[in-house]
Amino acid sequence: MEMEKTVGYIPNQLHNSTLLIIDKRCKPTVVPLKGSMTFGRRHSGKLCDILVDSVIVGRNHGEFIYDNNQQAYYYIDNNSLNGTYINGYKLEKYNDRGSKAFRLNDGDILRVDRTTLNQPHPEAVIMIYCTTIRYDEKWKVTDTSRYANITIGRGSNNVIRLTDMTASRNHAVLRRNNSAWFVFDNGSVNGVSLNGREINGNAAVFDHDVIKVGNTTLILCGKLLVYNNPGESTGNLSVRIQKKTVDFGRKTLLRDINFNVESGDFVLILGGSGAGKTTLVKAILGDGKADGRIILNGQDLYTNFKSMKSQIGLVPQFLTLRVNDTVKNTLIDIADIKLDRKNYSKQEKLQRIDEIMNKVGIKNLENHLIAQLSGGQKKKVSVAYQLVGFQKVFICDEPDSGLDAASRTQQMEILKEISQNDKIVMVISHEPDDAVDADTGRSLFTKVVVLAKSSRDGAGHLAFYGGVEQAKEHFGVSKLQDIMKEINPPFEGGKGKADYYIDKYYSLGR
Repeated sequence: MEMEKTVGYIPNQLHNSTLLIIDKRCKPTVVPLKGSMTFGRRHSGKLCDILVDSVIVGRNHGEFIYDNNQQAYYYIDNNSLNGTYINGYKLEKYNDRGSKAFRLNDGDILRVDRTTLNQPHPEAVIMIYCTTIRYDEKWKVTDTSRYANITIGRGSNNVIRLTDMTASRNHAVLRRNNSAWFVFDNGSVNGVSLNGREINGNAAVFDHDVIKVGNTTLILCGKLLVYNNPGESTGNLSVRIQKKTVDFGRKTLLRDINFNVESGDFVLILGGSGAGKTTLVKAILGDGKADGRIILNGQDLYTNFKSMKSQIGLVPQFLTLRVNDTVKNTLIDIADIKLDRKNYSKQEKLQRIDEIMNKVGIKNLENHLIAQLSGGQKKKVSVAYQLVGFQKVFICDEPDSGLDAASRTQQMEILKEISQNDKIVMVISHEPDDAVDADTGRSLFTKVVVLAKSSRDGAGHLAFYGGVEQAKEHFGVSKLQDIMKEINPPFEGGKGKADYYIDKYYSLGR
């Protein structure tokens, strides 16, 4: 379990995080987190910011604390009588104030309960920390006592019918055996997770357990099953790498890499020589696991690889469209590749293509040949081509390599537009200053990750993560590509200041 430092209050800091709370009323409530907030039981005296109805919750039970430097939320249990469990582990007392601060990631499950979690207290409270569930999310409730089997999926014959296209037609089933419930994965494409871990075939489900099917969250609460039906969700990515080693642990390539990326971000990955850019990309893809967690929308890639492998992927260097094909046929071809026949009917594929063409504004061009399109229209077709699948994170390893300046700019404009469709795009590039908006001259990137190889341990560390202008200020440069001169060793034409900038970044409390 990840424990972190004690964090001080920074009041009134806004952040796009919410808590899904279910108390004894079994009524889901979504509470937006606004800066640091206290949590406790509703009573007649001084009240906390976040209130629940439960006799086992203390009057001042815990605190959600926002760290402005790291732009992250932490939770502290205030040495409450019944304590707080996070992802099944109880926070232990650290000092007279409370527990150590636990850094929260999307999907973390907090519970106030008795020690037998599989037999919860009647007034147990569950809270799910979210960066992907909206404040106005619609939640439904199904009475489980009416069913012996509760089928879940996109098909019209399911008890719980989902609009989420990442769910299979007959994705899963909850089966009752006497008073016990079990969840079965019906051979779905994207799998089923229980309390944050992918199941293998089936698993027992207990009161207050959390099930994920595609983008849908389902929570068993006594005789009720509480769930949302969000459809296609946005992506929020959390990278938490303690270290990445090779040669049976004898050599460390990456160490202490921590950052969060939000839907809509277009992220540049820069790195000094041997700093681990490609190693980082492979770790995020799940191709060469690191010691740590890669969390997308509350699910850890390493423990839920089946359900997540289609959501994070590489983008080809440059898409060449067939000029004698129509726009629609071009998209049908890629739909046949990305949407398997077993799980998606021809009608569903055509529905998805229409949805994407409308989204990027090319529906009126569907019967045009690619050869008839303008340069701008071709770029939109390239964007639509990538959006047909349900990938949330697009990673590109030097997509501009070997291209002339005009082609590099065009490629980056396509990737930028993909990110603007509620996606995350991460790019390794050696010509980052070519990625600029033609009208404003501003960088197309929204965030910059800088890796630098430390002379102290030979591993790649974070030397910066943040906005483009902040990156230039941090390194004292006017161009992004000049950052490499600051951190590369002298024998490669650099100033050899990698350790200086690593220390400078961490001195900011990142």
